[in-house]
Amino acid sequence: MSSINIKRNKAFLLAALIAASVALSGCNDSNNSNDKGQEGTSSVTIKRDSYGVPHVYAENTYDLYYGYGYALAEDRLFQMEMIRRSVLGTVSEVLGSDYLPLDRSSRSGFSPDSIQEQIAALPKEDRDIFEGYADGFNKRIEEVLAKPESLLPKQFSDFGFAPKSWTGFDVAMLYVGTMAGRYSNSSSEIRNLSDLQNLQDELGEADGLAMFDQLRWIEDTLAPTTVPRQLGVNSFVSVGETQSASPDGQHAKIDGEPAKVVSIHDRFAPVSASILTAHSVQEAAFKGIVKLEDRPVASNLWIVGPNRTSDGSTILNNGPQFGWFNPAYTYSIGLHGAGYDVTGNTPFALPVVLFGTNNQISWGATAGPLDVNDYYQLKLNPGNQYEYSFDGEYREMDKRREVIRVKTEDGFEEEVLDIYSSVHGVVTSFDVANNSAYAFKRSWSGYEIQSLMGWIHSMKAQNWDEWLEQAEQVATTINWYYADASGNIGYVSPGYLPIRPPSQDIRLPAVGDGSMEWQGFRPFSEVPKVYNPEQGYVTNWNNQSAPGIVALGDGANWSVVDRVNEFKERIEAKPVLSPEEVRDLNRLAALSDTNARYFIPYIVDSVDNLASTDPVHEAAMRLSQWSMLNTNSDGDGFYNEVAVTIFRKWLPIMYDAVLKDDIPASVYSASAGYPVVTAGGSTGPGQSSKYLYNAFLGEGAGVDQTFDFFNGATREEKLAIVRESLAQAVNELETEFGPDRNDWLTVAAVHRFNTKNFLGVPQANSSEQLELPTYMNRGTQNHQVSFSGDGDVAMCTVAPPGQSGFVAPDGAKTAHYDDQLELFRDWKCKDEHLTAQAVQDNLESEIRLTINRN
Repeated sequence: MSSINIKRNKAFLLAALIAASVALSGCNDSNNSNDKGQEGTSSVTIKRDSYGVPHVYAENTYDLYYGYGYALAEDRLFQMEMIRRSVLGTVSEVLGSDYLPLDRSSRSGFSPDSIQEQIAALPKEDRDIFEGYADGFNKRIEEVLAKPESLLPKQFSDFGFAPKSWTGFDVAMLYVGTMAGRYSNSSSEIRNLSDLQNLQDELGEADGLAMFDQLRWIEDTLAPTTVPRQLGVNSFVSVGETQSASPDGQHAKIDGEPAKVVSIHDRFAPVSASILTAHSVQEAAFKGIVKLEDRPVASNLWIVGPNRTSDGSTILNNGPQFGWFNPAYTYSIGLHGAGYDVTGNTPFALPVVLFGTNNQISWGATAGPLDVNDYYQLKLNPGNQYEYSFDGEYREMDKRREVIRVKTEDGFEEEVLDIYSSVHGVVTSFDVANNSAYAFKRSWSGYEIQSLMGWIHSMKAQNWDEWLEQAEQVATTINWYYADASGNIGYVSPGYLPIRPPSQDIRLPAVGDGSMEWQGFRPFSEVPKVYNPEQGYVTNWNNQSAPGIVALGDGANWSVVDRVNEFKERIEAKPVLSPEEVRDLNRLAALSDTNARYFIPYIVDSVDNLASTDPVHEAAMRLSQWSMLNTNSDGDGFYNEVAVTIFRKWLPIMYDAVLKDDIPASVYSASAGYPVVTAGGSTGPGQSSKYLYNAFLGEGAGVDQTFDFFNGATREEKLAIVRESLAQAVNELETEFGPDRNDWLTVAAVHRFNTKNFLGVPQANSSEQLELPTYMNRGTQNHQVSFSGDGDVAMCTVAPPGQSGFVAPDGAKTAHYDDQLELFRDWKCKDEHLTAQAVQDNLESEIRLTINRN
């Protein structure tokens, strides 16, 4: 690193930065732009409703997004400055070397030249989206820097820097970094390879592979799918029509069964422990996840069609689970004009409303499930680690150099970062000890902006066909959901799916010598989709999208044990649901113990022969009478039911009793998937719950049980193990809490709104952290769009803490800083205003901006 000697006190430096920023913002002002649409003067109107939600009215695309950017900068200037720096890799410039790992990962994760070229190739109407947004944002920055004593958010002064002006590239990078980078960038292949190698080292080649297949299966044929399993990969029917399964009753198969590797020692180099550690750090830095093998599991959705509601309405509910933050992860906006008439919420104020309606159709999304990425293990030249074997010869890696500016106590330093790539993509790690490296290939590289534009244009769609046409443009993996005023419902999982060679096991890295190259992409006709399923509903909680090879991946381990059953079972329990019952599914699913429904029946059966006064029998009865909800209704800091404590004590004991003697320690996990006291993310069943339940099912499981984890036990012997584990749990609880079972209460996890964004970068002061008394496994925001039988539309949302994150220089907060917290706590939502008259009737403020493009 080379030093630059710049040292000033904070006040002097901030004043200088503000002065410099003022000068720079003038260069980017819309008045000085040469490519901002037609010359002349125009205007944009921004009306805010009673919750501070801005509705922007304009006649052309540039002006519409100018108003969007301006309103956003009024509300979230510091948050947006920090997420921009997070995705561009410039956090160290203002916060120092602690953020170098993130900046390195962010710089490595995208090619600036590629993104710029994609933007430049767009038609002018589309470029106006990015330019208008940036210029509107910059207009507000100009105003703020002109009056910092009243308009500059307090956090800038506290952290000692000033906001910088934006470009259209920065706007596009919000999507690239927070959506494509976070939700289409996963792979478990290196971890899987390490697990397979460890299992074969411990158990031998054949048994190690068999155990791997049982723990990291390709498909559980009992796993719930969003496209109903009997229909195959996709299905379409019109309202009122019926459908049937394929003639043999089986799902359609494409390309037959996926390949399974047999021997890995000749094919792959070993994986060093240091590679797993380094890779985990990189994954955590870039995607905000905890473990290498984690895929983003964010969001639930349920749509109930008119044949399943008591009043004939069509209801779409969506709870995207990005985590919970202050300011809110999502931003609420209404865009009206230039062909748009959209209201809804979107993460980090993306230029597309991800969760909303245009009054004719409504839409939502959950994290994408398709396998659009592969790691390639490269064989390195022993004499030069920057050369790799490909097609029978050594090739030199491409190199791109980045310079990262780092704040120090004495000023600034610069770190040089060299980023290497193979023909497959960026080289993410070097395992020199094993003469190997790993390159990451993404099917969507080079299509990031095309994917974003497909999403943006989908907001104008008026029917399923128009909407699906835009879905076809999306190369990244994402789940899209649809409902319309005519009562149609649907789902599609777009993404560019590679056609892999027959020899490739999709769970493991590909060999990077040229023998396992992709053969192109599958056509859009093959991606999972369903339209008006006969069951009358669509639901998803990051479960498997559809049956068969097209829907499978390298690390999801989709299972019959799946939290989507918290929705599915409740919907299927009644022939029709009232609108209130449809909405209440959110509360019921969010508070559910996602492990309990699979094991409590076994526990109850296990105590049949015990006396009712037996403490173990009493414990089982408490479980049988439990709603399986984790409630803290009085807010006293403890869950209401003793059953919560009993079950959470029993489950890991049962894991150990059944699994621990068979599964090697290198891959065994006793995590039940419960939130910690200060939970920060979405939770689901523990991985070991899947193994345990499959063991109970035995030959009836959807995954071959080559190893009998119950070691040949009969049903009665299995129940004896259940009963003995419950007795052990009761004894341990008596020791921990005492003999009075009413005292066996578990501390409730709180619901925390973090002040660091998902990448760990401050987006507010730490003193702004907010909490609610009980963790809710629900959306970051929740939105419900209802179409009546007559086609009338209504929308209700909640996006806590509030619309505005602005904190004035004196510390004062706006009225809309946290005014949605109570709504969120109480399972309520606010009505959105979907017409100009409705906005006017609920008007809180109105401004008119004049845009001079001479």
